[in-house]
Amino acid sequence: MLLWDIKVLYYGEVTIPKALATPNLDPDLLIASPYLGFLLQNGKHRILVDTGISDNYIVDGKTTWGNLPAKGGRVYVEKALAKAEVDPLEIETILFTHLHNDHAANTSIFRNARLIFQKSEWAALLDPLPIVKARKEYDPALVDELKFANCVKVHGDFELTEGIRCFLTPGHTPGCMSVAVNTARGIRILVGDQWPLYCMAFSQQNELIDMEGKRHKITPAPEVYGHFIPPSNLIYNYFDYYDSCYKILSMIPYDSPEYIVPGHEPALVATGV
Repeated sequence: MLLWDIKVLYYGEVTIPKALATPNLDPDLLIASPYLGFLLQNGKHRILVDTGISDNYIVDGKTTWGNLPAKGGRVYVEKALAKAEVDPLEIETILFTHLHNDHAANTSIFRNARLIFQKSEWAALLDPLPIVKARKEYDPALVDELKFANCVKVHGDFELTEGIRCFLTPGHTPGCMSVAVNTARGIRILVGDQWPLYCMAFSQQNELIDMEGKRHKITPAPEVYGHFIPPSNLIYNYFDYYDSCYKILSMIPYDSPEYIVPGHEPALVATGV
């Protein structure tokens, strides 16, 4: 079995009230939540998952939606790759968990890469719903970028290569995609914004680890939520979302956070995957 190494790439961060992610829980706790990418390596093969936030969506140190303190953009992506000792031109393939502006910007850096995303995500980018436009979730400039790039629009589940499988997991957006990677420590599933934080995937967690490794006590969710907490203000379709969550959980061998890799989890910056 081919095994892959996963390296966490820090692309910047946004500071949010935890209650924005877990409704009504810990309203006084602020979280520095990172914009993340993931470098998958096996020998000389290098695959990237997600490419960070657009410079256009952070103005004067604040996000254009929500006016939240933030930093990120192209320079952060370039620094993350340099720290990982990878030239952007060495990236063969980029897998996008979805095409929101904080996951799919900066594509012009990777001139030799083919870009893979779900066909339904492309449709959502071309014709977003009014509420999606209001929240500025997709960057209209990305349309022209992708039209001139080496793109592969897929539909459904597929095996990219030995040890890497991709799964359509809609809900957060119509074309969300999760990436299952075989590593030396077992399967790891990169879920993007299906669960941005560990405490959303495992609702009874009682602590949160920040990017410096410091532990913070948090409130477990009421049992009515069940196993996980949806990001309530950022769900395209709740029925699809729950189906996708159970699909992901069915793929992990045990009910444990170590198999899940959330898209904005601060602990990953401190500890890696």
